[in-house]
Amino acid sequence: MNNKVITIFGVGFVGKSLIFQLLQKGYIVKAVCRNPYLRGNLKSMANIGQLEIKYGDITKIDSIESYFKSSDIIINLVGVLAENSKNKYHASHVVGPSNIGKLAEKYNIKRVIHISSIGADINSKINYHRTKGEGEAALKENFIEASIIRPSIVFGPDDGFFNVQSKLLKLSPIVPLFGGGKNKFQPVYVNDLVEGIIRIFEDDSHKSKFFEFGGPDIMTMKEVYQFILKELKIKRLLIPAPIFAASMMAKFIQLLPNPIITSDLVKALEIDNIVSGDFEDIKSLNINPKSPYSIVPTYL
Repeated sequence: MNNKVITIFGVGFVGKSLIFQLLQKGYIVKAVCRNPYLRGNLKSMANIGQLEIKYGDITKIDSIESYFKSSDIIINLVGVLAENSKNKYHASHVVGPSNIGKLAEKYNIKRVIHISSIGADINSKINYHRTKGEGEAALKENFIEASIIRPSIVFGPDDGFFNVQSKLLKLSPIVPLFGGGKNKFQPVYVNDLVEGIIRIFEDDSHKSKFFEFGGPDIMTMKEVYQFILKELKIKRLLIPAPIFAASMMAKFIQLLPNPIITSDLVKALEIDNIVSGDFEDIKSLNINPKSPYSIVPTYL
């Protein structure tokens, strides 16, 4: 067993895949989340004493400080896609990373990996992207050696993209293409993202670096729908619709407990979610990313 202790904050879609790979490599893992009792099934993946699932909230520094005392590596996966009464962009994206940076510096943590998002920008008019950018800055201000990964849409079994879009396509014979469906994505496979995270913290030459992760294919929203329809073997009428129509829908949909779209996310439809070329990418880590065209049909 590898004697390094890795603490992961956030045990969602990416977190579960990361934990599995780290356990396979023999690392000791502490998985920290707000509802650890919901993640008890993860223990079946680990040897005795290899995995702990604990309570912690990165927005409350007192609840996470103890984990830094015995950790070698910290990985932050916490993010909020849609705000609600319990999850706020500023708290999760800015306060949380700031707390992690302060504690990492205080306890001399060897490596910190932070998962952000393509489009993160402190000057963005989109709240999601602006707070992601502010969170990066807050983390770096307190722990300059943190490595930051900005992925595009992450896909894989149980993902919140291809699975959600397929459900929408099944529900309605007519599907609107907001903005003509021209906005672009560069989906990255969850296992490729996880492998990238591991290679970054295992190589100290990657300290302080920014990475943008995207897959081998750039897809428009229209192409995403066409791909899913082909795999599901169903036909739907795809109709171009103006962005303001999405804004009107979002005002009502965002009131639901788990909205698939919000007013803030509608704004994101007007920009592309693809690698800019200004930072190192996943191929710089000698990873050949897998295509959604080959992976998605295995689970959709």
